[in-house]
Parts: sequence; structure tokens; C-alpha cells
Amino acid sequence: MTATAWSLSEDKVYYGGVNSFLDKLSEDYAIFTVDPPWSKVNLNRKPKQIFVIQETDRDVLDEFASRVKDIKYFVGLGGGRAVDSAKYVSWRNPGSKFISIPSIIGADAYMTPVAAVRTEGIVNYLGPKFADEIVIDTALIRTAPPRLNRAGVGDIYSAKISLMDWRYARDKDGDEYDPQVAKEAEEVLATLKASTKEIHNVTDQGIRSMVKMHVKLNSLQWPYIAKGRTWPQEGIEHVFFYSLEKVTGKTYAHGEVLGTGCVMGAFIHGADVREVMNELDSFGLQYRPNDYGISFSDFEKAIKNMMAVTEAMKSYYPVLRDRFPNESDIKEMWRFLA
Repeated sequence: MTATAWSLSEDKVYYGGVNSFLDKLSEDYAIFTVDPPWSKVNLNRKPKQIFVIQETDRDVLDEFASRVKDIKYFVGLGGGRAVDSAKYVSWRNPGSKFISIPSIIGADAYMTPVAAVRTEGIVNYLGPKFADEIVIDTALIRTAPPRLNRAGVGDIYSAKISLMDWRYARDKDGDEYDPQVAKEAEEVLATLKASTKEIHNVTDQGIRSMVKMHVKLNSLQWPYIAKGRTWPQEGIEHVFFYSLEKVTGKTYAHGEVLGTGCVMGAFIHGADVREVMNELDSFGLQYRPNDYGISFSDFEKAIKNMMAVTEAMKSYYPVLRDRFPNESDIKEMWRFLA
């Protein structure tokens, strides 16, 4: 991926209704969506083309990209699959504009400039395609179960593990490390802790707070993406998520599985696992495997497959190389989580 300057700021976030925003578009738009929310949305200004997304397989999205005609705006309305699909198709159509309208903030896909597209089950981040505008309709977002919106914590709290991974890479491999970037990421984590009540209750303030934190962390991470790194926002907890979906062939609430991964990451780093769990509990995050229906066998297979995922994704986490969990470790982590 070529180096491109970060270009998404909070002034590109529109806080208001979906209809009021789409009504003001000057040209035709295509919408990429999922159900829900599609069947519950009644738009005043109808899209020229509608794509209901089942999966973010690259072959499928390439076929969609070949079918769009005379479209200026590509709108992603829904969760991560819908938004990433619109983002990818817009990226494939130079000169178009991409509008991100999340119906849930359970992950940060709605504001990242890369689309998570799968090829043979492995996620590849393609782009960049920055959103020209992000529409945050808090009433729409609250139509999703509170549990799933609280899951947005996962893509913020993940910085805690990513910072551990980064410092380990610095100490063991001499990897480039920026104390100022790390400090700013720590400040985001402090803001997250201060926002616990609002996030738990999914208030307007809690939603806005999560949006701001997602923007900030991704802006900090962006320069490192071009270098093949994910500091300071993603760490080995994300590897666990991708590995779990790969070995089970199922999809899960992104942020909830990241919570599991954060517990695993704390364990691998020798950090205070109970402290991590108490903090995740305070947000109302449902991160225990029983919460989203995976067995010990699924958990074990996902961990054992993590090195294969890092190799396939060309990601870099020395702590996995040096401290990869053994059978006893995996059982101990499960005891914490169960």
C-alpha cells in the first residue's frame, strides 16, 4: 500500500439524520447495505442502485464494481460489511465519493480508509479510500442492540495490547518507536475509561466519544500501516479475531472477540489479566467466549492458528514468535474467561 497522508478529521463527521443528509446529495448514489437496517430504513431520496451485502469476498465485490453505472456517490449503510463494500467499490471507481453511514459502531470500519476484503477466507486491507463524509445518526445507531454498540469499545481498548506489542517489538527487535504517539494513544485509553458510563448506556455523548476515539486512534496508526505495522491501535487481539473466523467459518461481533483477544494478549505479556477483565466488564462488553457461543475447541484452534494468520496477512508481532501459548497456557486463559 502506498503512503498517503491521513485526510479524515472530525469536521467530516455529520451528526444528524440519514434522510436529511442524503436529500442534499447533488447526484445519483448507489447504496451498499445489510438487513437490518435496510428493511427498517425509509429513505426520502432513493438510491439509483442497491446492493445487499452477504459477504466481503473480493470476487463478489469486483462483480459489483463492474455493474455500477454513472454513479458519483457510493454509500455504505449498515455495519462493517456494508461500509467496507461501498468503500472498496468506490476505491475501484476513481473520482467517486464515498459516504459512510454506520448503523452500528461495534467496530471502526466505518471510518478507516482501508476495506477489509477476504480472499479465500484471509482478510486483506485494500485502499486507501477515505470517507468524504461520515454520517452519525444516533437514533439509527440506537436501533441496534446496546450490546453490539458497546462492542465498539473493542477497537479502542485494543490499543492497550497494541502498545504492549509495540514496546515488546522495540525492546526485542529494535523496532521504530515513537513515545509521543504512544502517549497520545494512552490519552485515548484514559478518555475511554472516563467515558465508561456514557458508553455503557449508549447515549449521544457516549456515541460521539467513541467516534472521536476511533478517528484519533486510526489517525495515529495510519503512518505505520504503510510500513507494515499496526501500532498503536491493533495488536495480537486482532489476530485472534481473524483466526477465529478463519477456523470456524463464522462471523462474530468484532469488538466482542477483540475483548477476548485483549485478555489473551494481557496473559501473553504477563500483564494483570483481572484488571483487563474488570475494565472490559465496566463497559458492558460481552467478551467471554460463552457470550458469543464458541467452545474451548474453537478457542484452542483459533490460538493455534494465529501464526498462520500473521504469515498470511504479513503482519508483525514478535511477542507471538517468542511467547506463543502452549497447551497449559491456553487452558489457563480459558479458565479466566470461562
